[in-house]
Amino acid sequence: MNSVSNIDISSIIYRYVEKHEQQQAVDLWCPIFKTNPNVEKSYFSLNASPNYEEGDTLGAWYNDKLISTLHIRRLTLFSNENNKKYLCGGITNVATREEYRNHGLSRHLLQMAIEKMEKSNEFDLSMLGTGRPNHYSVFGWEQVPQPIKIIIEWKTISPLDIDVVWRPISDLSSKDFELLHQIHSNNPRIYQIVRTPSTILQHWVKMRWESNGAIVCLYEQEEEQGYVVIGKSDNEADICVLEWQAPNRNLEQKLLSLAATEIRQRYGSNKVICLFALPKYMTIEELTEWAGPLQIGINQEIMMRNIRLPKEIYEKIKINYSNGSTVFWSGDYF
Repeated sequence: MNSVSNIDISSIIYRYVEKHEQQQAVDLWCPIFKTNPNVEKSYFSLNASPNYEEGDTLGAWYNDKLISTLHIRRLTLFSNENNKKYLCGGITNVATREEYRNHGLSRHLLQMAIEKMEKSNEFDLSMLGTGRPNHYSVFGWEQVPQPIKIIIEWKTISPLDIDVVWRPISDLSSKDFELLHQIHSNNPRIYQIVRTPSTILQHWVKMRWESNGAIVCLYEQEEEQGYVVIGKSDNEADICVLEWQAPNRNLEQKLLSLAATEIRQRYGSNKVICLFALPKYMTIEELTEWAGPLQIGINQEIMMRNIRLPKEIYEKIKINYSNGSTVFWSGDYF
């Protein structure tokens, strides 16, 4: 579709999307992101997005038509180091109708988002994921490279004689999701995106896992609880250990071994085992000694921007994401 070259920029109205206009935003997002309405409506649902406030979706209007948007998703980042919670503005659904692109609409909305977050005295920092870093860096967002997709040959793996069950995400009950939520909340890394209430996990995380064709093992033995999830990573064909949570190194190793064993049994052609992130309780050297030689990929798509945090805290958050101590799991959806 050709761009509208004669658009009257002075006639564009920038304001937030009101409640009765939310369907217009959904209608804009679905064809651009190739999603269904139920997914996009979830940004406004208090079950899926309990922290949503009217005004979190910004829009550009031309001749009473919504032509560009930006949504701020309110995420809570918990610090296990000082027991504090930080409000993070997750920038998502930056979308412009094709025929109205290249007129600076999303750039104007990004500036509005910064002003909103700064003036609110609520937001502490902002995150986003993008393949176009230059579009955001001019406004202060900076790339925070993170280790991702740890590829291990794992030649030394020995099958574990433990009776566990692997189930599709669709087979999990509400009680199972409550347990997943409990385990996730009780074993945080240094920083962790909060999934409270558990409806966040049941919607956003479940949706992401299902789109990756994931299976999960909920481990409850010998008074130990943990879980591990296997699925496709980022719409690729590669099978990956997508996520895991455990209270200690012993159970983490056990869960990863169970996942590696299951991958070998289900997908015999796999020559390597891929972990979505670095383990919590092992250094790279310890992981190499335990599992064998490895390759570490780098995710260049996550960007962060400080809003009002003391510089030393903001830098500490970036460092922990960069060294893999903190993980932006694939289920922690913007």
